[in-house]
Amino acid sequence: MIYVVYVLVALIGAGIHLWRHPTEHGERKIEVVLLWWIVVTIGVGGIVGGLFHLLDGASVAKEIGFTRGDGGFQTEVGFGDLALGLAAVLCIWIRDRYWLAILLVAAVFLWGDAYGHIHQELVNDNHDPDNTGPVLYADIVFPLVGLLLYLARERLRGSISTPGT
Repeated sequence: MIYVVYVLVALIGAGIHLWRHPTEHGERKIEVVLLWWIVVTIGVGGIVGGLFHLLDGASVAKEIGFTRGDGGFQTEVGFGDLALGLAAVLCIWIRDRYWLAILLVAAVFLWGDAYGHIHQELVNDNHDPDNTGPVLYADIVFPLVGLLLYLARERLRGSISTPGT
């Protein structure tokens, strides 16, 4: 459920921004949506997720379906989530290629998480909703949408040409 909240906050925040600045167009509109997407879904999501892993790792492990306990991995994942989240929030102040770096790190990290969730499902028959439910989809979709928005913005900027042009 929290993942839906992140998406709604990002889209509503971007919508309000664009409504209050009706002269924004093209590249700038995508940039506003991209900024909100990175900061909320990857930034705030990473910080909140990291704090859950760090402050209540054993319970999070149990919710994910890891019945063998924390094993220390929760601390490592927590700091990774927290680092990614803080770096993503910095996109408010640091722009341009930094955004691409954040999106690439998010893609590797979160798609790696998705791989781990799918592996747990297939190898350990772990169908816990906190393993193969919304968290799995968020791990795949959040960086993917961010990368697509980034590419759309770069294309409008003229940084990326269409094949055959």
